[in-house]
Amino acid sequence: MTDLPAQAPLPAVQQRERDVPAQQDHVFEAFYTSEMTRVSVFLMNLGASPYEASDAAHEAFLKLLPDKWRMLEHPGAYLRTVAYRQYLRQATSRALPTDPVPDRPGGTCPMELIILTDEQQQMLALLSQLPPAEREAMAWSLEGFNHEETAQLLGKRPAAVRQAYKRARTRLISALGLKEATTNE
Repeated sequence: MTDLPAQAPLPAVQQRERDVPAQQDHVFEAFYTSEMTRVSVFLMNLGASPYEASDAAHEAFLKLLPDKWRMLEHPGAYLRTVAYRQYLRQATSRALPTDPVPDRPGGTCPMELIILTDEQQQMLALLSQLPPAEREAMAWSLEGFNHEETAQLLGKRPAAVRQAYKRARTRLISALGLKEATTNE
């Protein structure tokens, strides 16, 4: 029986480099898990059906792979912009999907993760009554983007987004039967 030489442990730098892909996969999976439902609801706020939203969100995630998402300063904004554009491309055809919604890694359908609260369902109903520009401005605002960020992402002027948001807000307040408080937005 011959003794095999013991393999020396890897230097710390080489060990970290070897572990990086596994760590990055874990980080992307966490990003996917946290953002898939949020992006789908965002698209539903813009008028997409749950299936259209899920499909567009998946397409957007595919454009982030394999390494693009790590190089982006704001991957959430990029993801929403790409998903929104994908939804708009889908909306021009408006054909009902014939393929099943693809499963996530691990075998669970992302549609199962979209559970809307009563407030979200009420908001979807109210948003569906808005004209497209107003709905767009309000949906981006609900995601936490300010008027300037929204304008930049959509290629519009900030004043146009701000005006659409104000009109949408006025319509929503009126639809809810509330009186509008005087604010400077």
